[in-house]
Amino acid sequence: MRHKPPAPSRALPATVADLEAQRIVKRSVTLLDETERALLALYDDPQFRAYRGIDDPDMTVEGSTVVDDVMATQMIREKALELDLPLVKAANLTELSLKLRRAESRFNASRNQRRKVGGEAAS
Repeated sequence: MRHKPPAPSRALPATVADLEAQRIVKRSVTLLDETERALLALYDDPQFRAYRGIDDPDMTVEGSTVVDDVMATQMIREKALELDLPLVKAANLTELSLKLRRAESRFNASRNQRRKVGGEAAS
């Protein structure tokens, strides 16, 4: 009994762009995904870290964590203009601030997560 020769196969896509063009299930980017991208782009910025790094009101840049959060969120929005992140550019500051905290929590780096030491609340 003779086997049929295999059907010719398609060549492997030549570039990443070609590979992405062949994606069967299209991935939709969310506001949280775009916020994370802006967070990572700003992470090494000393001013951004000053706004996000302190949770003691006596040591905050603007006198309260709430105002520091707004300032950091504004920086996220400005970075979105540079990076052309349409969902972040269109979001209001309240929604964007919530997404910023959620994006930080993806890295175990939110203020609440940093307050915990070994599963216990930090003193």
